Amino acid sequence: MKSKTSGKTPDRISTMTTALLMIADSEHDADMLYVAGMFVPDPFIAIQLDGQWQGLFSPLEVGRAQKQSKFKQVHLDSPWHAEAANAGRQGLAAAAASFLHAKNVRSIGVPGHFPIAYAEQLRLWGFEVHAIDGPMFPERAIKTEWEIKCLARAERLTRQSMQQAEKYLANCSIGNDGILQAPVTAETPKKRVKSDDIRKVIETFLIGKGAMPAHTIVACGKEASDPHNIGRGYIRAGQPIIIDIFPRVLSTGYWGDMTRTYVKGKADRDIKKLYRAVREGQDIGLSMICDGANGESIHHSILEHFDAQGFSTGIKNGKQQGFFHGTGHGVGLEIHERPRISTRPEILKNSQVVTVEPGLYYPSMGGVRLEDMVVVRSKGCENLTRHPRRLEIE
Repeated sequence: MKSKTSGKTPDRISTMTTALLMIADSEHDADMLYVAGMFVPDPFIAIQLDGQWQGLFSPLEVGRAQKQSKFKQVHLDSPWHAEAANAGRQGLAAAAASFLHAKNVRSIGVPGHFPIAYAEQLRLWGFEVHAIDGPMFPERAIKTEWEIKCLARAERLTRQSMQQAEKYLANCSIGNDGILQAPVTAETPKKRVKSDDIRKVIETFLIGKGAMPAHTIVACGKEASDPHNIGRGYIRAGQPIIIDIFPRVLSTGYWGDMTRTYVKGKADRDIKKLYRAVREGQDIGLSMICDGANGESIHHSILEHFDAQGFSTGIKNGKQQGFFHGTGHGVGLEIHERPRISTRPEILKNSQVVTVEPGLYYPSMGGVRLEDMVVVRSKGCENLTRHPRRLEIE
């Protein structure tokens, strides 16, 4: 049961204990969202005592937190702010200190990204403060079936937004200069297509479905040779177009993530070879993912395949070329979280959700990346993306 909120100071406990402390909002801090189970736009206090998490909330949020949060106990923070003010202190760290003093706590574990100003204040007030080694909630990497359903919904919306992009590209014509021409409607006169035009189609769809896109990548030609270039230029026929979509579902906080590479019109032989190598590389990754697989081995197997196909990785003319990012990453309440499939060993575990996204990038040709999001299972993986891979759009 959650505690009733009142102006009374809770009873002190007799023995010295160690607590975990977080002070952040849950709109942007995934750990706070994980422990609170509700979105709160302003920072609040979360404290773990005796293995149970308790939340301290302002009068604006405490009623909602009592009904919606996952905390074992919910407290009004006003009495603790008042007690801190009597001691000449103010702010969230001061309120947390008052609460912790009342519980006879003198040693506090905090996340690695805990604000240094708060830590210095707490030390000044007599607390031992140490950063937790590693993630605050390592169990976040293993998803429950409910979380997998949330991620599947996010990926379904991502897939549908990619279909909107495909439809738009299919309806475009090719100008005499090789630049795509937008479909002409009563509201849209004839115009040449830029990355922003396709991005608008994708993001308008997602927003209408309750998902928030962020920095959607639509990069064509040389822009596609830089994996994180979101794209600004014209979309040209015959050149690879990387589209990477990763929206967050607003109701749950879980993310989708997928990438496809297209060519409007006909792709030349070199681009087809590049695409085929990446598709085969992704197939290698997908075939190797299972409970107990080593992410390092998966990554190196794909690198070896690329080398065998004549697509080497290294620095040329001062620029990285080839396959120079990780094969995949975990997805959940953050778009990039544990585990990683990369150059460092990491053992995959059942019910983790990861991407498989090999890519090849050369300034002379552009880039190709393909990305699916999958659930690690005991004997393989469950693909949540479920979207065909095709290069050419006529």
